[in-house]
Amino acid sequence: MTEAGHTEPIKLWNMSYISILTINTLNAFSFFMIVTILSKYLIGIGATISLAGVIVGIFSLTSLLIRPACGVMSDRLNNVRLLKWSNVLMGVGLLGFAFTTSIPLIIVFRIINGIGFAIGGTSQISLATKYIPKNKMGEGMGYLGLGMVMGSAVAPGIGLSIANNFGMKTTFLISASLTVVAYILLCFFHEQKKKEAVVHKKIAFRDIIDPKALPYTVVASTFSFVNGSIASYLLLFADEKGITGISVYFTVCAVVLFLIRPFSGKLMDKKGIRIIVLPGLFITACSMFGLGRSSTLIMILLTGVFRSLGQGAAQPSLQAGCINKVGRDRSGVATSTYYLGGDIAQGVGPMLGGVIIGQYVGIDGYRNLFDLCGIVMLIALVFFFFVTKKESKSNSEIQGVD
Repeated sequence: MTEAGHTEPIKLWNMSYISILTINTLNAFSFFMIVTILSKYLIGIGATISLAGVIVGIFSLTSLLIRPACGVMSDRLNNVRLLKWSNVLMGVGLLGFAFTTSIPLIIVFRIINGIGFAIGGTSQISLATKYIPKNKMGEGMGYLGLGMVMGSAVAPGIGLSIANNFGMKTTFLISASLTVVAYILLCFFHEQKKKEAVVHKKIAFRDIIDPKALPYTVVASTFSFVNGSIASYLLLFADEKGITGISVYFTVCAVVLFLIRPFSGKLMDKKGIRIIVLPGLFITACSMFGLGRSSTLIMILLTGVFRSLGQGAAQPSLQAGCINKVGRDRSGVATSTYYLGGDIAQGVGPMLGGVIIGQYVGIDGYRNLFDLCGIVMLIALVFFFFVTKKESKSNSEIQGVD
């Protein structure tokens, strides 16, 4: 796991890459373990429902604001050191929840936690790219996202179970301990120092947002738009339809995402990005049109399976495409640009959804929102088709010469 020179890796499953996957999973579990209990905890210590919502949402706002700086730091500073600091910040934030009931202090700790998580997400990918062979970038990025998928599916239930049996304070402490384990693993890494010319180079706009990554970011953000809309309004849609047991939808989606991501990455590495992303966008669009017209739990779950197939195939490929287009030496800004688009779209989806639903009575509002999601995906499909058409033609000509 100690690799000072960062020679080009031959195999994907090297010890450094496996360790980064482990760190990613630990951070994901640390985050998702408290997702289901934080609002309840805040209300229990005297916060109103609206204030609890604001405190929970501050995390995303903090990540959005800090994200542009994360790319610059990841490309210019030592990623191992950044990851260590990110785990320290996340751990401090979680410990703060455990040892104070002061609302102003909890807001501060929530912000600290958000800063740590934003830095960690970008730094993990920037560090991981150094241990992924160039010809396996799609597969490597696909596996890297599995920690978050597994965390979102399993960790909330674990956190809730611990809180119910041992108390919320214990959940926060266990969650914080996972960041300690991640920190210990990072102590076995010895990353090469950045060159002085890179560290002291003047910061330009392309060091914050790289235009080369924007086409991939715009397309990927449509999935975040859909995710934000579904997370905010699926339960209300099911209630309006009189459908019970809808929570299983998120578990089904997580399982499908877990299964599809590694295979889609391998296919991208062999056949190119278009063969993955274009069908992924189309399948997701169809699933959204179907969701608005579903009248039973089975039908909704089926649309979830197709949505996850499309998203699970396209998203990691788009992220790998960002890095390949911008270059691995600038993977930090490629990643921050990618995440910035997702952060914005994740917030815009629920806000626009609220406006649309408010304009209609009953089920029509939800159907129109989900139809809009489908239309957005189709627009993204057409956009990506033309944006990558020239690139696809060039690749075909190269293969023909070979």
